Amino acid sequence: MNESLRNYHVANRYTEIFTDEVPALQAKRMHIRRVKETARAIAQVQRSAVDKELLDVLAEHHDDGRVDQYEILGKFWDTELHHCMLGAERLEAYLHDNQLDFDAETDLLWKVMKYHGRLEIAENVSAEEREYIELISAADDFENGTSCVSYLIREIDTDAKGYVATNPEDNQKTVTSQMIWDCYESGTKYDKLKYCHTYADYILFAGMLATNCIRRYGSIAKTALMQPGYGYESILDGFKVTFEYALESEDADKAYKIMCDMIENG
Repeated sequence: MNESLRNYHVANRYTEIFTDEVPALQAKRMHIRRVKETARAIAQVQRSAVDKELLDVLAEHHDDGRVDQYEILGKFWDTELHHCMLGAERLEAYLHDNQLDFDAETDLLWKVMKYHGRLEIAENVSAEEREYIELISAADDFENGTSCVSYLIREIDTDAKGYVATNPEDNQKTVTSQMIWDCYESGTKYDKLKYCHTYADYILFAGMLATNCIRRYGSIAKTALMQPGYGYESILDGFKVTFEYALESEDADKAYKIMCDMIENG
């Protein structure tokens, strides 16, 4: 690890900046740990030649912008201020303030911060850099897709209000487009900021992260969804409760059946 990245890493350990004193940041700390572990696991399954220690460091810092986002907004709303942009700015400021060089490794971290989870990655990102970004993005989606039942119902009442776009008087249990259903069933990613207009839309987007993981990682994702966690006998049970809370009754049944069928047959 080069000097610039080492110094940033030591000064911004996730166990410190995602503090116990703020419950929302404490919860994100678990997310960071799981993304690190999952990125390693996916790299191993895919027999990737990436530097595993560097992958660990990049994964640890992919969400550093969440710290600044919460400090500014008191919530995790990318609709108002995106954590990817804030993470890249945080790294830039640290290097500038400490008179450290922007070298190849810190440039890679900047790109991981800026582009993880994005549908489009800039053309100036090399194939090697893209592999790191895609591994961390996949681990991020995988972790969100299996752990979201721990926060989705809370977000319906608080943070998810950031996804109500045009008419707050609309029935928030209504899915607003067939495209959202199609993407949920196929596990196809899309821009939630553009297409999610109700709580129901937002919940199916989160469910899509799980169906996307099933399509991409098969038994790894299925096993994770069937494991107990977050107070549920299984993550799948957690999705069932969340669907019933957030969707119209028929839609909740439909969403749950689609996920069950994918786990069994997909």
